[in-house]
Amino acid sequence: MVKISYMIGNGLDIHFGLDSKYTDFYAWLKQNPKKYKDNNLISDILTNIYAKEINETKEENWDELTDWSDFEKELKRNLEFISKEQQASKIASQRVQDLEQVSLLLREYLQNQVQELMPLIEFNSELSANSLSTPFIKLPPTYMELTKERLKNAFQNNPYKKSSSSINFINFNYTNLLFEYIQSLKTITIPNISEMLNVPNFEVNKTILFPNGDVDDSPELGIGTEIDIPDGLNLSQDEIDYLSKESFARRRMDGRVEKILNTIQTSDIIITYGLSLGESDALYIYHLVLTLINNKNSTAILIVFDETHVQSNHGLRYFNKITDIRNTVERNFQHINQKNENKIEIDITSILKDRVLILFDNGLTEQNNPTTLTYFPFNNVTDNNNKK
Repeated sequence: MVKISYMIGNGLDIHFGLDSKYTDFYAWLKQNPKKYKDNNLISDILTNIYAKEINETKEENWDELTDWSDFEKELKRNLEFISKEQQASKIASQRVQDLEQVSLLLREYLQNQVQELMPLIEFNSELSANSLSTPFIKLPPTYMELTKERLKNAFQNNPYKKSSSSINFINFNYTNLLFEYIQSLKTITIPNISEMLNVPNFEVNKTILFPNGDVDDSPELGIGTEIDIPDGLNLSQDEIDYLSKESFARRRMDGRVEKILNTIQTSDIIITYGLSLGESDALYIYHLVLTLINNKNSTAILIVFDETHVQSNHGLRYFNKITDIRNTVERNFQHINQKNENKIEIDITSILKDRVLILFDNGLTEQNNPTTLTYFPFNNVTDNNNKK
């Protein structure tokens, strides 16, 4: 089977018009103080963000100049600061309890936001089907030929691989907007790829995998893995399992982590869209790179938002941007790799340069018409400019 897997991040929900940035959530918290009480984590976040408004300073403090836009990164930084306190264990334990309330409030906020957004937008099967083919249409000819050549090599090793194909989804978001987008699809064809197969139609797998939970379950807010939790906090194992996103996911006992890792490891082509490539998701980025190492015929296509990108511009800024993205991927890989007993010693830089293809999405439309978006186009049912 030829397997294509999408790894989808919060950029997709923002793309659809959902106010799903953490800063949007904090603004909602500020407007709804009755929804929480005696939550020091929320209090610290809001005090820090709105310090200028209330004429407060945070000199020589861990959160000076921090806007908490990357919640997981700042939570880890906060815990590193707490670990140096005399009562670190007590303070950290309370932080984890506060975190649980923040998670529940985030679920409420996102449920409300999705409910408000859905009447304003509309998805249809034609736009959705075309969108899933777009990365292959947008690949420069040389990249496309390299991708096809790798598939041909895979077919030589396993001729039966040509007999079936599928598109799979790993959704790092908490909402169901991705499912709404693909639910009408059964199969699609992909230009330049389908013609290589015995059966040209890719089956769309609508069983979406959620590494971080979803709003109908419990969103997992926290730090990537146990290795990211600072020393000196003396948390209980239950608190560690709640704080570590990977451990929390494994405690669900539904096999989601194993299913996600298996999906990544058995993919021929991995496509990311709207994924921040942050450290809290390093485990999955590590396995993406591991797939490229173990399967020489696999390819990764990273679609990255860049509002200033112009397709015809291939200058120094463009080169630097691509290098920065690959460096971020390598840092995440090494973050996990360095902690492994069987550390992989290999030239990762060369592998990423050859096998990680980068495309940019500037999110521009023609005449403010979202059906003309390059990636994941959709219909506006009504003008939602007032919402934004």
